[in-house]
Amino acid sequence: EARKRKEVLSLGYHGNVVDLWDIFSQGFGPFRWVCTSGDPQDLAVTDRLATSALEEIVAAGVTPAVKLQYVDNIRWIQEAAKHQLVVGSQARILYSDQKGRVAIAVAFNQAIARGELKAPVVLSRDHHDVSGTDSPFRETSNIYDGSAFCADMAVQNFVGDAFRGATWIALHNGGGVGW
Repeated sequence: EARKRKEVLSLGYHGNVVDLWDIFSQGFGPFRWVCTSGDPQDLAVTDRLATSALEEIVAAGVTPAVKLQYVDNIRWIQEAAKHQLVVGSQARILYSDQKGRVAIAVAFNQAIARGELKAPVVLSRDHHDVSGTDSPFRETSNIYDGSAFCADMAVQNFVGDAFRGATWIALHNGGGVGW
């Protein structure tokens, strides 16, 4: 359905946000973790733990569409190290639903308690959340529901989260368009 509306909602070029609407509608959203130890070995451990957590969810039974997303996430994690996708922080990102995020977080917490991870793991979201990709240079700026005029929502969300006591806040700039 989202792909059918793409032409109406875009600025005349293809962007990835429209393609993500389908998984967003299933409850999947960006989920990032950062190994505060900075140790690549900790990232390898979190990759193993996250893969295992998602495989257990799939084995317990999910809808075909959700299974497809979990299988994509598992492959992404398993392939990431081979392709050296880490630049700077020892971090990983994928798209997960609440069940997956909770299972991964619990697995990380248990590993920290066992001493399997050297330091805490910070869990975060990404700029695709709560209109963080709004920008005059993104396909989100041409949506006809009135939100086209709120390209500053990422800043408003950042400030609001800070005042509400969030301990990890990331302000993303333009959703990857360099704006």
